[in-house]
Amino acid sequence: MAKRGMCRNYKGPRPWSKLQSALYKVIERGVDFQMHSCSYDIGDWVGIPRYWITIGKDIVWDFPKNAMWDGSDWNFFDEAKGLSRLIRAYVDCPKDELLTCAFSDRWKMLPFLLACDRRIGKRRLAQMLEKEEYSCVAWIIHKRLESNKNE
Repeated sequence: MAKRGMCRNYKGPRPWSKLQSALYKVIERGVDFQMHSCSYDIGDWVGIPRYWITIGKDIVWDFPKNAMWDGSDWNFFDEAKGLSRLIRAYVDCPKDELLTCAFSDRWKMLPFLLACDRRIGKRRLAQMLEKEEYSCVAWIIHKRLESNKNE
């Protein structure tokens, strides 16, 4: 059974909703972006964390299902804390440093956040589209550029 809202960490539970709310403040509303977090209870009060991003009803990024491509050793709890730190660092990053900041993103989540960020304008989106290697991220950028034309 999935438990939503709180992810366990060594310092005690922290509300996911505060981090999620901060992230939503920098995300373009017209993209229908949502980031979810839950913990799947596997017994003995141990939960496996899961994060995923949806655009509309489509899951475009999922941890741990398809976010750990490098084959290295990793720990669910350390990775969940790292993801939360990445999201917080991303939200706190100044607008003019978004595309140049060296985030520690071993989960390949950053392209999805950048594609949906309202702080990035049409010109910079078009530049990102030229370099984009993930077809799903390119789809998001096209969706944003199309919605900006209609406004």
